[in-house]
Amino acid sequence: MKLGNDDFVPVILGTGVGAYNIARSLHEAYQVRSLVLGRAALHETAKSSIIEVRASRDFDAPEAIVATLLGIADEHRDRQLLLIPTIEYYTNVVIDHRDVLEERYIVPLVDRQLADKLIDKTAFYRTCEEFGIPHPRTTVVTSSQQGDQSIGEDLPFSYPVIAKPSNTDIYQRLSFAGKQKIYRVDNAAQLRDVVERVFGGGYDDDMIVQEFIPGDETVMRVANTYSDVQGKMRLASVGQIVMADQHPDRVGNYDAILTIDDPQLTESMRSLLDAVGYTGTANFDVMRDHRDDTSKVLELNLRQGAACYYTMAAGGNIARALVEDRVYGRDPGDQVTTVEALWINLPRLVSRLFIPRPLRKRVRAAARRRTAHTLWYRPDMGVSRLLMVLRIDLRHTLSTFKYSRS
Repeated sequence: MKLGNDDFVPVILGTGVGAYNIARSLHEAYQVRSLVLGRAALHETAKSSIIEVRASRDFDAPEAIVATLLGIADEHRDRQLLLIPTIEYYTNVVIDHRDVLEERYIVPLVDRQLADKLIDKTAFYRTCEEFGIPHPRTTVVTSSQQGDQSIGEDLPFSYPVIAKPSNTDIYQRLSFAGKQKIYRVDNAAQLRDVVERVFGGGYDDDMIVQEFIPGDETVMRVANTYSDVQGKMRLASVGQIVMADQHPDRVGNYDAILTIDDPQLTESMRSLLDAVGYTGTANFDVMRDHRDDTSKVLELNLRQGAACYYTMAAGGNIARALVEDRVYGRDPGDQVTTVEALWINLPRLVSRLFIPRPLRKRVRAAARRRTAHTLWYRPDMGVSRLLMVLRIDLRHTLSTFKYSRS
């Protein structure tokens, strides 16, 4: 079956739900079939009629990824190839090898210099400070301070605090006892223990120590944007987290999102992205600080988020904006989604059982307006695919009942 159309072929790096998000969005807009590449064929993209999956264990090595991509380019010399990474590792590989890849692919990513300024949290918070973007108050502990008994004794904000690595690309490759994505710390002694454990585990970059913003899922937000080739933000969509994934291996992922309008956050993102000349898709993690009623940016990823299909629930197709701009050279238009709709990553009934009380009325009203589940796509629902999606939903349901704090 043909990949892409006569104009372009989407080549997506990653085989998880993030890849299916993008492939589905492209299929809805252009009826194209995407090529998906990764280390292993994951269930979320398996047995799909809108995707061709090619998996290779060699994808642990950047050189193998580049060689595979160049081979694919040789297969499709007559058409444009659009390269879309879906996880941080692949994004960095593409940026590091863009000189070679850009000869054969459209690469809608920023350059390495700007990437480093945005994905390293120490540099990112300096950039936010420079452009007046609201973010949690932050201080830095460097690896040279390892063993310093004064760490945490004179912070510019009170405990509890959040400690986390500045360089997640390095950190995610490490393995040591007690490793967490982020650490909530209640006093200086605990902070010193976390710092020693992380540095002792082989991490040698900055540690971020940040003020704690109180609250549950109701203070957590996510945003996805698209900025055109000229460095102007053209599409933005903000979501209120309704359910965070409680499984220990999936911390940082979401199971339900309510699309919302957040003008202050939208303008903050526009100010930041336009000021630095950002191009391509971006994904922001955000917290709403009810103490001063401000949405504060925690981090920026140089790609769409794994739950980015929530933007489609609100009517915002980021993949379409990307193709219009970079493939066809057409004006993608300006859009900020404002309608409240519900995106879910598990059965609708299960999501209703775990809605936080303060959000129940809004979520139920939004669900009646529209509920979108990434994997439930009628044009891609043959018998084998249907069974696979049911199996995934069951896995998420069992995980939710096992680990939920509700």
